[in-house]
Amino acid sequence: MITIRVLQVPEVLPEANWNQLLSQVSAERRAQASRFVRQADAYRSVLGEILTRVTLSKLTGLRPAELSFTRNSYGKPSLSHHSDVQFNVSHSGDWIALISGSTDELGVDVEKIAPIDMQIAERFFSPKESQFLAAEPDDRRLETFYRLWTLKESYIKAVGMGLSIPLDSFALIRNVDGDWHSPEATSYQFLSLRLDHGHMLAACSAGEDLPAQPDFITTEEMYQVLL
Repeated sequence: MITIRVLQVPEVLPEANWNQLLSQVSAERRAQASRFVRQADAYRSVLGEILTRVTLSKLTGLRPAELSFTRNSYGKPSLSHHSDVQFNVSHSGDWIALISGSTDELGVDVEKIAPIDMQIAERFFSPKESQFLAAEPDDRRLETFYRLWTLKESYIKAVGMGLSIPLDSFALIRNVDGDWHSPEATSYQFLSLRLDHGHMLAACSAGEDLPAQPDFITTEEMYQVLL
C-alpha cells in the first residue's frame, strides 16, 4: 500500500539530537550538510534521508543504518539491494515528503508557495496548461501554478529521467470532479493537495492508488525508531 509521509522541519534541533541524526546518515550526506550556509538547509537534507531510512527499514526488514542507496544516470535514488522497493523524497520550505510502498514508479514533490513571474508558465507549461492557468481568477492563479508545477515535477521524478523529458511535452488536466490526469501519461495517477497555507504537495503513481491524505510524522517518532 502506498503511503506519503510528511515531516515538518523544526526550527531548532537540540545539539545532541542533531549529532545523533548525523551519525545515522551517509558520509556523503554529512559532508553535504557541513557545507550548507543556512542551518535550515542542512536540516532538510539530513532529515530527508532519516525519514527515508526509517520508513524503508520497515519495508525491507533492515535497520535504518543498514540501508544503502544508489542513483541512476539522471539522479533518481533507489535502494542498492532492494531495487523493487520504490520511493521518492522531496523537501522545500518547512516540509519534507516521502512516498513509498509500491513496486511501481513513484514520485513526490513539495514546494514552498512564493510569488513568481507567471511568464515562467509560458516557458515550461504546455499550451493547454498555460491557457488553463491564464483563465483562472487572479486570487487562484498562484495556487493553480503551484499545483501544476508540483504535479509535473512528481511525474518527472516518478519516471526518473530528469529534465530529459521537457516540462511542456505533457499536460496535467483537472476534470470536473477536481481530479488530475495527464493525456500523455494515462497509466499514471496523480494527487494534489496543500500541506498548509504556504506549501503545495503533489504525488504520482504508475500503478496502485494514491492515498487521499499524507501521514504526518514527527522528529520525536523518528528518534524512537533510531534508538
